[in-house]
Amino acid sequence: MKKDYKFLQKHIHEFIKTYKILDGQKWSLKFPVFLFDRDWFRLKKVTLYDLAKELKPDNSQEAPEIIQYKHLLDEGHDQLLAIQECWREFGIEDFHRSLRNSSEWKSKGNYGWTFKKYTELLIGYRKIIENEEVRIPIIILGRNPNEDHQLEWISDEFLSELKINE
Repeated sequence: MKKDYKFLQKHIHEFIKTYKILDGQKWSLKFPVFLFDRDWFRLKKVTLYDLAKELKPDNSQEAPEIIQYKHLLDEGHDQLLAIQECWREFGIEDFHRSLRNSSEWKSKGNYGWTFKKYTELLIGYRKIIENEEVRIPIIILGRNPNEDHQLEWISDEFLSELKINE
């Protein structure tokens, strides 16, 4: 485990119980993901299916309008000319909606939880299960919008470290 997080006894029991249940199971979107709020010592178990509802991933940077706009700026285009080019390609309303969404996510913060990280979790979890391993993701929630959520994996090693620290 990257950081030494503190868990309550009931959390450890839930980890162990869930870990044992998954052994030998076939991949499904019903597989669990743990969300841990360190400030309140709250542990919540959700399914992969419900994860995007619980932790909305920021996909504002994935919008084609934003990608094209950043690409034009990286190529050295003037900001105003880049905007005009995106207006022509995507339309004024769509381009500004994408810019506004991007700006809103940046201003409120997203704990670093992007659509890319969300899909990497799904793909990684599936590969683990298809390799007949048992690991369960636990997302340690950031304490403020500028602190990224941390992804850890509950494994045999993780559980043995918890038992030793009891």
